[in-house]
Amino acid sequence: MSGSARQAFAVIGAGRWGITLAHVIASQGNPTLLWCDDAKRARHLQRKRALKKLVPELDAIHENVQISEDLRLVAEGAHTLILACTADVTRAWANRLGAYLDGSHVLMHAVRGLEPGTLKRATRVLREETCVRKVGALAGPVLVDELLAGRPNAFVCASRYPEVVSRARSAMAGPAVRVYASRDLPGVEIAAAASAVAAVGMGIALELELGPATLAILATRGAAEMARVVKAAGGDPASAWGLAGLGELLALRESDSREMQAGRMLAKGATPAAVEKKLGRLDAMGAARTFAALAAHYRVEAHIAGAVSGLLDGRIDARTAIAQLMSLKQMAE
Repeated sequence: MSGSARQAFAVIGAGRWGITLAHVIASQGNPTLLWCDDAKRARHLQRKRALKKLVPELDAIHENVQISEDLRLVAEGAHTLILACTADVTRAWANRLGAYLDGSHVLMHAVRGLEPGTLKRATRVLREETCVRKVGALAGPVLVDELLAGRPNAFVCASRYPEVVSRARSAMAGPAVRVYASRDLPGVEIAAAASAVAAVGMGIALELELGPATLAILATRGAAEMARVVKAAGGDPASAWGLAGLGELLALRESDSREMQAGRMLAKGATPAAVEKKLGRLDAMGAARTFAALAAHYRVEAHIAGAVSGLLDGRIDARTAIAQLMSLKQMAE
């Protein structure tokens, strides 16, 4: 199908975030395709139009959403695609998708984290696995329950191509949703990965009943860590203090997010496997390791990420992690 004949937006991935994005895009009057890689889940969604176990806030997916397990059909019918998956499967999904894309497509992702092993940002992976040049990243303090309830929300869309931002606005902008533009892909992608890690750290502090001053320290110093790593990676440090960084961290903190709940469970001694068994797959778990590794690669201090990563790997316990953070060398702000 030629690029001019394509009419739909597509979301690749029918998890909690993917289902929500597809519903919101369709609610703006857009024909929307939702690709599901699980045939059983796809049939359930087609039949029931909801998945209460995963998205209890949504009674029924918008009628403008067409659900399919046929990746070729979805890719060929869409002019703009949004990848909604975890960082560890981004390359595999992009590789499959690449067989059906051409230069007229626009491709974005809503991935929170870096590729394990390579530490590459998702847009780098998309460029390596597909022929699409017009790529972008979506991030920001956007929460599923707030988005579905119609409360005010804001995304940041990072891309070097104005058309990508324009497509993101056509997909989601409305009375309760704003889409801000950024050209800083490294900054937005790295900050989005780090914000979830800092939220886990704040969850640990809450469970240890360390008080609001400790939470303030973790929030501001967590953003400072983001800024240092972003700068080292060639991005704009200001992105760490924007919607993708501190903005998302504050939203995760105030919402008692799954990231905060994970921190609480880890502080009680739960293993990462036990946390994910109860809460489901969490980008923050992998992001903690990859963000800490990225900071080490650039020889940048990122002690909060290092403490969370050490806790996940079983090298330290929660109280030791906090004690280490408070015993660091005094420095200028």
